[in-house]
Amino acid sequence: MYKYGVFQGGGVKGVALVGALEVAESRGVSFEGVGGASAGAIVAALYAAGYTAAEMRSILEGVQFDSLLDGASLVRLALAKRLGLYRGKLFQEWIHKHLARKGVRFFNDCPKQLRIVATNLTERTLVVLDTASQPTLEVAEAVRMSMSIPFVFEPVQLGRNLMVDGGVLSNFPLSLFDGNATLGFRLHSRSASLPFAPEGYREYLVAIMGAMLDGRDNYDVQTKKLAGLIEIDPGRFSSTQFKLSVSEKADLYERGVSAANRFFVDPVNMDRTQQLTVRGTESTIGLKNPAEVGDEAEIRFSISALVRIEVDGHFLLTKGNRIEQFQPVGGVLKTFSTAHGKLGNLGVKADSKIPIDQDSRDDLRVFVPRRSIEAFIQWYLEGRGRETSPWREFNEELVETGVLSSENFRAPAFDYVGRRVEGIRWTQHFQCYEVLIAEVFALVPTLRQIEELNALRGHIDTPGVMWASPALIRALGYDAASQRQLTRISEHSSWILDAGVS
Repeated sequence: MYKYGVFQGGGVKGVALVGALEVAESRGVSFEGVGGASAGAIVAALYAAGYTAAEMRSILEGVQFDSLLDGASLVRLALAKRLGLYRGKLFQEWIHKHLARKGVRFFNDCPKQLRIVATNLTERTLVVLDTASQPTLEVAEAVRMSMSIPFVFEPVQLGRNLMVDGGVLSNFPLSLFDGNATLGFRLHSRSASLPFAPEGYREYLVAIMGAMLDGRDNYDVQTKKLAGLIEIDPGRFSSTQFKLSVSEKADLYERGVSAANRFFVDPVNMDRTQQLTVRGTESTIGLKNPAEVGDEAEIRFSISALVRIEVDGHFLLTKGNRIEQFQPVGGVLKTFSTAHGKLGNLGVKADSKIPIDQDSRDDLRVFVPRRSIEAFIQWYLEGRGRETSPWREFNEELVETGVLSSENFRAPAFDYVGRRVEGIRWTQHFQCYEVLIAEVFALVPTLRQIEELNALRGHIDTPGVMWASPALIRALGYDAASQRQLTRISEHSSWILDAGVS
């Protein structure tokens, strides 16, 4: 279905391309040819050389991007002498080393067809670098040309021509291959733009180039026919944010994974996708079953209850035990012993991906054979043999820890808001197919409970909890006003905002 892959440029945001590529590989996608610009050229070159996405991820985890910057400390001197802040030689040596490990030096050494675009400043044209056009050009040097962001990296001389970033004329070169067989990997931020106030020529020129590239590629996406397009939202990361922490790299990678997972569960993008719809007495759960998930496959289910607690437009979040992040009050629901026999007959097994201890025993975090999914969901919708309220998690997280008093919150009332269902989808973290179901409830506080919640809202230093605005939750802890990552908030925190909203 997909013979070719084209990767958009985006500087360090290219880490997200690797996450999306790894999902594509897990779905059986194998390209005959690949191409790209700038960061997309790096991914394409490594893939064409024979690297898997998992191997690329390991390579990127092991390098500090700012260690590849070789240049003068004086901006004016660097621009005057070399037309760029950094020479780019360290980067070229780095990519050359990794290509050499796969026996690749020239384009015809690549097991896969490779096409890289660069901009010829001398002739003011877009150049496609491949075996046909440049049989004696080293791939590492071609990649070096394609990622030479103007004013950031020194241009590269090719004969009498001066070569720079391919993204100047086409940051997303969709015309490299037959569009009817091409899967595009696009970096397209949906985050609101930060206020822009240029403080010098560098910021001004970078902003102009960014606007030109975005405008050109938006046009290309709308006018070029593609077999498929994976759109990755890289968030607020900058293309030239070379000092990325380990967690920031992981964030970018997971953004690529999430985007590709969304793409491949869409029936338009699969050869065959079966819609599973199970109806209970009062509700329905629908799932899209990818074609490659057979009857003998085991699907991981994680079913939880989340509590929406709101005061003055802010929502109470608690710090997770397993992952260092803030998330909604609540957790995985539990089964009762009365259901164990039925679940055993369906072939349902406890989740082996997370160690089972006293706290996690009987969690509704289980593996279900594909052939038993309908019966399992039917049992779940009946509401028998399992928890149906978030009270236990609420009590453990807020009352037993002393965040809220047992006097006022001995018997809290909850109103059911709605259900969030994700899947069936592939998860890179657990390396399996999974379904996530969250039942969202809203705390209905009494007057005394409101008073205590208001008091808690006033004590911003209470350990293990925080109050977050909807904007901060959706930005996963990034504060647009200060342009800083204030904290880490889980992606599923937004579910308490969206549940019940039609």
